[in-house]
Amino acid sequence: RVYRRSMEDASQLKFGDDFDNALMLYNTEVSIVLKQMIDQRRENEQPAEHLRAILEHVTKFDYIRGDQGTVQDMRTHDFGIHPFELVQIANLGCEELEEAKTLIPSLRARIERGGQAEGDTLPDLDDDKLQVVLDKCASMRSFDDTVG
Repeated sequence: RVYRRSMEDASQLKFGDDFDNALMLYNTEVSIVLKQMIDQRRENEQPAEHLRAILEHVTKFDYIRGDQGTVQDMRTHDFGIHPFELVQIANLGCEELEEAKTLIPSLRARIERGGQAEGDTLPDLDDDKLQVVLDKCASMRSFDDTVG
């Protein structure tokens, strides 16, 4: 398979055929799956070091703190942004407009284009609407002193 940059560009919300219908995972979901994988290993088997390292990372940046109810709420609430953008906001813990637009280039691109991604059917997006999304996501997060 030949990689074509024009067809796969997350900053333009183009993910390629392999990811057209893929479910974007929150860090809390990755954490749950990794914990299950580690727990399912036989008692005398040590989990691979890379699994422990990934689990440590996603746990450190799991702003939802393993709350599957919150994940479900985030999945079912209409934020008016692409699911990829929402998962990135949650996984990166974005709180400020500039932070979100810098870390998630598709947000900046949509706002600069007047709210739409190329060929997009999502609602228009501007700074005020993005701030509402950031505030709603922040209200759904669980914070404690161990994050970051």
